[in-house]
Amino acid sequence: MNYFTKERIEKLAEDQEVARRLLEFASMDGAAFFEEVRSHLSPEDLEDYLKENPDERKYYNSSEQRKNGGKSGR
Repeated sequence: MNYFTKERIEKLAEDQEVARRLLEFASMDGAAFFEEVRSHLSPEDLEDYLKENPDERKYYNSSEQRKNGGKSGR
């Protein structure tokens, strides 16, 4: 893993796009954070994530209901 140098961090801090994205990430609610995590996981990794973070399953169930037109998948 590459670590950022102090100079690189300072340069990133001046980048408006980086600042916008960090602020957006920091202000996410639980459901938005879950969807961001979910978008980067395979189905198998998602199941592992949900086993490690059982409280997040409420966001999974909610998003599945939206996909199924409001019908519960369980």
